[in-house]
Amino acid sequence: MVEILCPHCEGELELDDDASGEFECPLCNGEFEWNVEEDEKLTTANEAHQKMVDSVTLTDNRIVPSHGFNKMHPVAKVAAGAYVGSTVVLIILVLIVVIFLVFLLLIYLLFGPVMNGSFFA
Repeated sequence: MVEILCPHCEGELELDDDASGEFECPLCNGEFEWNVEEDEKLTTANEAHQKMVDSVTLTDNRIVPSHGFNKMHPVAKVAAGAYVGSTVVLIILVLIVVIFLVFLLLIYLLFGPVMNGSFFA
């Protein structure tokens, strides 16, 4: 038997000599890993990440279809968001300019050109 300290509550726990994997502390119910190789830790981390992603896609008891955005690298998500945001801003600015030009055209058609030589007549 091996005596170890829980990484959460620091309570003393006894495990078998050949024990390995994920355990739950009987004192604080905290989960911890013991004698786990790096490959197993990576697999466990990837599984935990996938569970988190899957749980986030459930909204209001309906499944939101994933188009791959949830599985993208965070930097790629930021880049995609920045591209979409800048495109929306550009479209809004173009619409503002078009509306302004239409407004000037309407003023010109309603009141005609000012021909007395003064801009502020």
